[in-house]
Amino acid sequence: MTEFVIESDDYEATRQRLMKDPIVIAMAEDIKKNKMPRKFFVHNDDPDDPRPTPRYEFMMKANSEYRRRGGTDGGHIGAIAEAILRLI
Repeated sequence: MTEFVIESDDYEATRQRLMKDPIVIAMAEDIKKNKMPRKFFVHNDDPDDPRPTPRYEFMMKANSEYRRRGGTDGGHIGAIAEAILRLI
């Protein structure tokens, strides 16, 4: 079955921009350093999944931590979590 995703080009631009944000990069490094299992972050723990869907809890925690660290460029609700997933 083919999965179709409808989203504006702005979503991808936001993810790409956040992947260069020093705060998002640092958050991804913290996750990698602590060797946290991917299953805590995504619904599907398949490493071959090109677009893993972040868990709601992870999205909320990522948004909160981003703001706590001084971030102001969050974009859509899952953008920070999605950028982190791409970096880890």
